[in-house]
Amino acid sequence: MLGTVELQHGRSLTLASSGDAEELEVRAASGAVELRIKLTEDGLVLQLEGARISLKAEQSIDLESSSINLSADADLRIRGGRVYIN
Repeated sequence: MLGTVELQHGRSLTLASSGDAEELEVRAASGAVELRIKLTEDGLVLQLEGARISLKAEQSIDLESSSINLSADADLRIRGGRVYIN
């Protein structure tokens, strides 16, 4: 571990380095991970956890991957002027 900094509201910021990865974590006062950025040989891994996650962009939000999975325990809504499904 490189170090930990205590943040407001009981959160903490930790920087760590292991054999094959470097990691930045923000943890809630409860110890739950809220944000994790992991730098690995295969590339960046980003993990967000929270009561609500919101993304907003003026132009567009683009997702591109070999596989994208969406799941919801309750409702899943898709809304738009035109919705294209190919």
